[in-house]
Amino acid sequence: MATEVADSTNDIIEEEEWSEAGPLGWQHPKTRVSVNPDDGSHFPESDTTALLPSPTSLSGKPHLTLYQIVCLNAFWFGYQLYWFLVSIVILPSHIAAIAGNSNKGSALSLVTLISGILNLFFAVIFGALNDRFNSRFGKRHPWIIVGSVGMCCSLLLLWPTDALWVYVIAYACLTAATIVASVPFNGLVADITPAEQKARVSAIMGGANLSGYLFGAIIGIFADTLGNVKLYMLMITIVSVSTAITVRLGPHEPEKHYLIQTHPPIEWKPFLVALVSPLWEFRDFMLVFVSRFLFQLGIATIQQFMQFWISDCVSSPFPPTRAVSLGLIPLLTLSPLSALLLPSTHRKRIVYTSTVFMVITVVLLNTVHTFPLALLASAIFGVAYGPFISVEFAMLMDVLPSDGDVAKDMSLWHSALVLPQIVAMPVAGIVRDWGEKEGEELGVQCLGYKVVFAMCVVYFLAGAAVTKAIRGVK
Repeated sequence: MATEVADSTNDIIEEEEWSEAGPLGWQHPKTRVSVNPDDGSHFPESDTTALLPSPTSLSGKPHLTLYQIVCLNAFWFGYQLYWFLVSIVILPSHIAAIAGNSNKGSALSLVTLISGILNLFFAVIFGALNDRFNSRFGKRHPWIIVGSVGMCCSLLLLWPTDALWVYVIAYACLTAATIVASVPFNGLVADITPAEQKARVSAIMGGANLSGYLFGAIIGIFADTLGNVKLYMLMITIVSVSTAITVRLGPHEPEKHYLIQTHPPIEWKPFLVALVSPLWEFRDFMLVFVSRFLFQLGIATIQQFMQFWISDCVSSPFPPTRAVSLGLIPLLTLSPLSALLLPSTHRKRIVYTSTVFMVITVVLLNTVHTFPLALLASAIFGVAYGPFISVEFAMLMDVLPSDGDVAKDMSLWHSALVLPQIVAMPVAGIVRDWGEKEGEELGVQCLGYKVVFAMCVVYFLAGAAVTKAIRGVK
């Protein structure tokens, strides 16, 4: 640990020098004290060229090359592929097998509710603790690796033959592992991104997100053919390789993250208050949080119930797991293309335009019953989804309250992605099951889905209204 002793005549600073890469690919420090040859005084000297990939930017952070940004987001690609297959392909099919067709909506809601509660509290607390963590291997990288290993191991706990309560526990373990990996990664992105590169990093991060979803959909087409074991092994391989690329080939963490530091004990009451205080201390951050929450209420509901909707309401020649993957390919193909056509500035206009296309998609979902028209709805949603997720992270970067607590603040923002699991998913699951039963008595096909999707229109319009009120975003 670097120590500093100062008096009126002499400053002695022990600075850390970076040695050869360690066994996991990180550099670790050793102490060096240097002497000024002119006056005999001590001054810090450190060889940090290995940490500086290119000249320092105007914001004081090293400028990131395109290669570094792509390697940085390799983990995000694997993470999103993993989550697509788990949440869109694996989870709905397993729940249908465990709970049966009449109760699958409520059972899905129970699984996502428990997972969401865990995610909400654990993500925020873990983010704050990660900001206080330091080691000679860095602050973020070690936990990205630990979380990725947990993601791979917990995947092996998910089986469609388990009792529902066993499946709930297994899915909660998987959720905890994804938090341990993703929260430090988001903190890392904020740590190393210069202000003038926020738009570029956000766009590439959005591209990694969509690419992960697209390749997840392609793999999902063959999920039934592969079976659980082969599918899980493929997912484990992809997560492992993408994590290794980010940690070994991506940009290093800031130099201070490798310094061993001693933090005072946590005073839990002020600590817990500080976790959520940005929501009332920083108006724009609160509005970005609420905007994301509202949009994710609709997006998560549509994504989570897509396989059930195709199975129950759409005439398709394919089994549900293959149909949902095929149905989402137009969305995932058009999303990055539409994102490229829109400007990186005027973020609010992008949100408004995306809202219009999202509402059009929901109207189609409530009226179509053939697979080709379902593909059309998917394509229209893709035109909205790509620009939206590309600008969403940039909006967060615009309004982050503090450079010193980025993982805590970003994990708080991340909870806006999780809260829909606690609020919208249980409501949507109950409404779906109730509506389907009422629809059978009234002779209205897919009444439950119609009500659920109509709720999404309200979510999207409310999200756009909140976005308009954000002052720090143009």
